[in-house]
Amino acid sequence: LGRAPGQGRCSMNHGWTEHKSPDGRTYYYHKERGVSAWEKPPEMMNAAQLSAAAISTSAWKEYTAASGKKYYFNSATRTTQWSMPPELKAAADAAAALAAATAAKAAESAA
Repeated sequence: LGRAPGQGRCSMNHGWTEHKSPDGRTYYYHKERGVSAWEKPPEMMNAAQLSAAAISTSAWKEYTAASGKKYYFNSATRTTQWSMPPELKAAADAAAALAAATAAKAAESAA
């Protein structure tokens, strides 16, 4: 990626701006550091995006047994357990809190 032409969208004071490449793909540019990235920097992510990123990069994955009960498998340690691992629980809790806050804000705006 080259240097960002013109001004991009920058919602916070973290230095990153969002741009479109000539082929239409979104990329992110940090002027101070002189770096660009195809993936959204964590500084630009909201709580739901951070939670999704944490879950997608976790070695833990959720599965459902034939009985319908959920279980968790860690591909790095080859461990299986019935209880949700703390890192997945934290990400799920953060996503649920954000969803509740978003719903409350939407209801407040509609009233």
